[in-house]
Amino acid sequence: MTLLFSNIDPIYEFHRGFLKELDQRLALWEGRSNAHVKGDYQRIGDVMLKNMCVLKEFTSYLQKHDEVLTELEKSSKRLKKLETVYKEFELQKVCYLPLNTFLLKPIQRLMHYKLILERLCKHYSPAHRDYEDCKEALKEVAEIASQLQSSLIRLENFQKLTELQRDLIGIENLTAPGREFIREGCLYKLTKKGLQQRMFFLFSDMLLYTSKGVTATNQFKVHGQLPLNGMIVEESENEWSVPHCFTIYSAQRTIVVAASSKVEMGKWIEDLNIAIDLAKKSQEKSGIFLDPGLSDHSNRKGFPLTSSTPYPELERVVSPAMFFQSRSSDEVSLEQESEDDMNSSRTSLDKQTHHRANTTVHVCWHRNTSVSMSDHSLAVE
Repeated sequence: MTLLFSNIDPIYEFHRGFLKELDQRLALWEGRSNAHVKGDYQRIGDVMLKNMCVLKEFTSYLQKHDEVLTELEKSSKRLKKLETVYKEFELQKVCYLPLNTFLLKPIQRLMHYKLILERLCKHYSPAHRDYEDCKEALKEVAEIASQLQSSLIRLENFQKLTELQRDLIGIENLTAPGREFIREGCLYKLTKKGLQQRMFFLFSDMLLYTSKGVTATNQFKVHGQLPLNGMIVEESENEWSVPHCFTIYSAQRTIVVAASSKVEMGKWIEDLNIAIDLAKKSQEKSGIFLDPGLSDHSNRKGFPLTSSTPYPELERVVSPAMFFQSRSSDEVSLEQESEDDMNSSRTSLDKQTHHRANTTVHVCWHRNTSVSMSDHSLAVE
């Protein structure tokens, strides 16, 4: 707690003062006095410049957020009381975010100031009297932002891994050093009962697939863990006569999956291939990690959380007989569905009691889509 509050409180106090100054400026800008008529206060650059210079002094506090997040995670595993407080906070209907996302807000806010000032500088002509101050303020904040950029990437990745650790049953130590999250989303996996909805998670070293549990905790149960080393991914629509279908060959097993659209299939195949390639390179020369920008797609802005209709072909699949015209089932690993899995697709948000579905995993599941780390970063901006 000492570590947490000694880093959060100074930043909080600074922002209280900053907010007060913004409120006062706004009151003068829009107020009844003559000041706004003359335009004396119809500018913001001077307030931004003054505060961005002060904010520079807090860089060391912001750099410590890495340590704060790690300690909070360790302590919540060790202390039952802290874990209870943590869960109670998340169960309130006040917000829909996991607790540790709030600890990223101060650094993310810094990136927002940078974006706002960039927009202001584009908006003003160089002759405008607010332009110079805004330009200087942008210079100051860009300097701090560049110092904290790698810290933010690490923090966002760590936050995502800890969030997933709590959402998934059957995987330990997800936050292993060097592991990076790349994409999560729904794919239909070929099983002995035909195509079944599964939640897939791609990391820099492995691919996990899970099914939605029917327990009160509403977590996802891990069915398979495939290492990326030696993995090969191929489109196989023609072979299996299923739209947007591709095959994943790994050292342990081969699985066949189908995406909900051509675009979704493209995103998965592209990210898988980049990740496989990087895993191979990092094995040859350790220390190369995935850059979050690598899997960015130009046709997406922020969360692609739009509902995508699953294609009717999948809904009609009752028997997998149609799939075995071209190859025997021995070559492809077909898991047997348990009673839980067959009911899992019928679970709804109403059934939740102890564990709120307040994470992206549940949104992807219900909307039958996927989200990458670059989408997360874009959404934050």
